[in-house]
Amino acid sequence: MTISARSPDKEPSPPKQINFAEPLVESVRVYLANELPAKQLALVPRAPSPPPPPSPPPHCHVDIVTSTAREEIKGINFEARLKRNDLNNNASRSQSDRREMPNQAELMQRQPLLARAVKTDAPQPTTDESDPDQDHSPQRAHAGDFMVEIPPGSVREERYPKEIWKTILSFFFLFLCVCVNMMSLSLVHERLPDRNTTPPLNDIVLDNIEARDWGLAVSEYMIMISTTVAMLVVIFHKHRFIVARRLFFIIGLLYLYRSVTMFVTVLPVSSTTYYCSPKSNNTTPLLVIRRMFYLISGFGLSINGKHTYCGDYIYSGHTMVLVLSYLIVAEYSPKKLWLVHWTMWGSALLGVSFVLLAHGHYTVDVVIAYYITTRLFWTFHSLLVTPHRTGNGYNHYMIQREWWYWLFTYLECNVRRPVPRRYDWPLPWPRTKLFSRLS
Repeated sequence: MTISARSPDKEPSPPKQINFAEPLVESVRVYLANELPAKQLALVPRAPSPPPPPSPPPHCHVDIVTSTAREEIKGINFEARLKRNDLNNNASRSQSDRREMPNQAELMQRQPLLARAVKTDAPQPTTDESDPDQDHSPQRAHAGDFMVEIPPGSVREERYPKEIWKTILSFFFLFLCVCVNMMSLSLVHERLPDRNTTPPLNDIVLDNIEARDWGLAVSEYMIMISTTVAMLVVIFHKHRFIVARRLFFIIGLLYLYRSVTMFVTVLPVSSTTYYCSPKSNNTTPLLVIRRMFYLISGFGLSINGKHTYCGDYIYSGHTMVLVLSYLIVAEYSPKKLWLVHWTMWGSALLGVSFVLLAHGHYTVDVVIAYYITTRLFWTFHSLLVTPHRTGNGYNHYMIQREWWYWLFTYLECNVRRPVPRRYDWPLPWPRTKLFSRLS
């Protein structure tokens, strides 16, 4: 940038009006104020000039000599402003000098908490979006988060205790409920309406399809496969004892409710071809116990040839087991196995369809079984995320009025939350990385 100045003996010529030059003139003022503070410059006022002839729009050039040759800058007195700035700078500098320098302890306290650098070669903890506990995991770290050092594994072991004795107690509760169910069936068999005089009830599904006896066998084979998959999910789960006692408790409740519903209302046989054992004229407690163990030894399946006692209709045990197996796999297996989830759902649907095809149950048995199984399973797991509250009146939840709530509180008092979907090998040898990948 160049600046032209005139000699004092020459008279200034009338300047030519230049448009769009005001910003440049302002920049020149600032430049001269910073570079030459000792000079007193003044801007000569411009004389009015006649309007310029019509010409193309002028352009603003950087070269001040060519664009503002007639512009006279004599000086603006910046001395007072500079002195004022010097006084302010000296005052602030003197105040900062009077301040005490912070010691090392204060400097350490003023330092922000920084996230710990993660090594690239260090193994990263595996997480799953279906893990309900991953957001609160002490091993989970993000850029910019605060890091608090906690001994690894100590928190999870305290939050998810095994409590094997509770699992054993839940298993005995399940065994007791199964025995009650079989005893109820042995008594219902004696109250069964005569097949020769009482036909099956009217059913919208059974009346429109022809009975196929092989359908019941297919349904029970599908039950065996579904229960095996559900058992594998529980066995290979990292918190298998917690999951097992929850399932023992739920299945026990379902069998206990079933023993009541089929005992209070006895329906006629839905199939005209299914074999039923003859009734006994004298029902004794010893006979009831013998029938109970006979039915338990066959796992309640007809393909074993030991389920020959009729009358257990409301509600369907086949539907209960199929639906519950799907719920277990969907709840406690990783979402990566979505194909397995859909397969279990389709297996439950087909299994129920084959039961109806064989006229093994009325349609109302299937509907009630589905409703009770899903609602009890979902209610139990909803309580796991509900905060525990005690008191009377409106200070406690209505669900606490369930007769089994006290047993639920005892089993879940030290967990009371969904367990993360993590898996490991149940035996000490051999170890494999497959389950860590699934987790």
